[in-house]
Amino acid sequence: MFETFDFEGVQVSIQAVLTLYAQGLLTGVVVDSGDGVTHAVPVYEGYAERMNIQRLDVAGRHLTEYLIKLLLLRGYTFNRTADFEVVREIKEKVCYVGYDLELEKKLALETTTVMEKYTLPDGRVITIGAERFEAPEALFNPSLVNCEQKGLGEMLFDVINKSEIDIRPELYKHIVLSGGSTMYPGLPSRLEKEMKHLYLNKVAKGDKNQLAKLKLRIEDPPRRKHMVYLGGSVLADIMKDKEQFWMSRSEYQELGIEKLLAAKCAM
Repeated sequence: MFETFDFEGVQVSIQAVLTLYAQGLLTGVVVDSGDGVTHAVPVYEGYAERMNIQRLDVAGRHLTEYLIKLLLLRGYTFNRTADFEVVREIKEKVCYVGYDLELEKKLALETTTVMEKYTLPDGRVITIGAERFEAPEALFNPSLVNCEQKGLGEMLFDVINKSEIDIRPELYKHIVLSGGSTMYPGLPSRLEKEMKHLYLNKVAKGDKNQLAKLKLRIEDPPRRKHMVYLGGSVLADIMKDKEQFWMSRSEYQELGIEKLLAAKCAM
């Protein structure tokens, strides 16, 4: 940053914290899913609970690869490497997360409701059906892409319930989605459904009255694909005149990066 872009000052922050800043929050859980990995990060009063961050090795590129596989099974011809970007665009334009998976399968089998035509760059027109919801389903059922981890709903539930008991209500109330792979229509409502189901069975022990008292909110801001950048902009504007907050170019030149990071992190 200093040598290539000639910045006067730099600050290193955790992405999840910046995401909350963009929402005007200091406490919450950030579900960040981009191209390569998905994280659930609990944050309390502006500090990430580092020991309770969970990771799911399923994200955008894995869903694209899975969609290629599904389209090949339908009989279409795609090159896994050359056509990767084409299929990624298909995924982003027509895929969605099913609220009720069994109902979606029934509709796909018995009706044309989920069918969608898509024109490829070479002029071919393909028809996509169940693949529209089957590809993103891997976020909730990682075994579909040969990943032996808990799905998105279970991971998020575990993160909240491994946090201190007195902050859990705030975490349930402020679940913030971030990253391009959270943009699928239907994802927020499906995640809410899974969270309530897990809460009913594991916390409320089947007591629906207790479930009714749960204040659970999943925030899906329209610009969540760029939440980290937006939060960084907010923080930079607030702290622009606070010199102690920044690693300056003069400090970098005097101390070097290792000593500078050690000095700033100790503050």
